[in-house]
Amino acid sequence: MPDSEVCCVCGEPVAPPYRAAGGRVYCDRHYAALNKPHAGFWRASAVQIVGMALFSAVVAALASRIGEIGRPALIGLGLFLAIVPSALWIAFFYHQDRLEPEPKAKIGLVFLLAVLLTEAVGWPLIDEWFALPRWATVSAFTSLLASILIAGVTLQAIAYVAVRAIVYATPEFDERMDGIVYGTVAGLGVATLLNLHYVVDNGGVALAPGVIQTATMALAQASCGGVMGFFLAGAKFEHRPVWWAPLGVALAAALNGLLRWLLSEVGATGLTVEPWRQLALGLAAALVVFAGLVALMRRSTAVTLSRPAR
Repeated sequence: MPDSEVCCVCGEPVAPPYRAAGGRVYCDRHYAALNKPHAGFWRASAVQIVGMALFSAVVAALASRIGEIGRPALIGLGLFLAIVPSALWIAFFYHQDRLEPEPKAKIGLVFLLAVLLTEAVGWPLIDEWFALPRWATVSAFTSLLASILIAGVTLQAIAYVAVRAIVYATPEFDERMDGIVYGTVAGLGVATLLNLHYVVDNGGVALAPGVIQTATMALAQASCGGVMGFFLAGAKFEHRPVWWAPLGVALAAALNGLLRWLLSEVGATGLTVEPWRQLALGLAAALVVFAGLVALMRRSTAVTLSRPAR
């Protein structure tokens, strides 16, 4: 080790003993930022999960007391339901993270690019080029494979490109937690566009199944984006092999497809009990995934902090 090093984030000279992670040297400020727990993100995720459950329950309960609604109103209400999950998460995240917020422009650009790529590439590939709705439902096994290998891979690749193109190589991606934050935002962008198509292509949706469909789609895509982001952060900030990031994208894609398949299997059209089973599954999956990410992040941080300065 030479007599002096520079911080890999800010380029400022660093005197020994060196604080390092993944073979990279950090100044004290950026080493602390790298391992910051980012409690605001976890609170925002918890609020999103609980908030979506409560919001869905309230809307579904009100739907049973509202008379017949015209199609224009159903479309308008459906569009509102399509954007609520993402708006709720981002708004609460910024409220919690106001002391050291992520750059609003980067958050917005990742979200917007995910929306645009899903519209320009993802939806045409899934719905038109591969035409999954026409043939994938012939059997449960075919549906599962198509959901993972086509829909899951396509949507997760879009989330990866959005993060990689906008923020991964920039100075704003300077914390281990950034991977999960931006991955979740990309997943919400994908979910928002899928939910908008769900509403518009069906000419509006009944309130109860509609709110549950949009909520579970957002929870599923956000969860998968968070898993992908964990691996991207590991690839950047830890000494990981070259296949680490592709492995993370592949695992997130498999999880994405599996969740889409499970949610479609337990869901149903109409005001029946199945949409409530769909919501319960979506909430349970999101809770399990984010609880797992909390544990993994704590373990990664503990391992890093336990290494002596050199």
